[in-house]
Amino acid sequence: MGKKSHKSAPWMCGQCKQGFESERSVRDHIKNAHPLIHQCGIFRLHGKQNGKDYDDEPSFADRAIEARIAMMSGLPTDDAWLLGE
Repeated sequence: MGKKSHKSAPWMCGQCKQGFESERSVRDHIKNAHPLIHQCGIFRLHGKQNGKDYDDEPSFADRAIEARIAMMSGLPTDDAWLLGE
């Protein structure tokens, strides 16, 4: 077995690390390929939810840093609430 690319397969079997397109596909695979393994894990790649990539949105930490910089520079910011202001 070589390395497997999960770019187009965001779901992964916890036992054999095989990638799949949907959660249902992983569950069917586990039922058929690993019937004796109970509580086999199902993993989803970070940032992939319902086919949309959410990596474009900044995290709360990034927003808090930007808000702190804006406040120290005297610029207005809508994210001051992240700093308790």
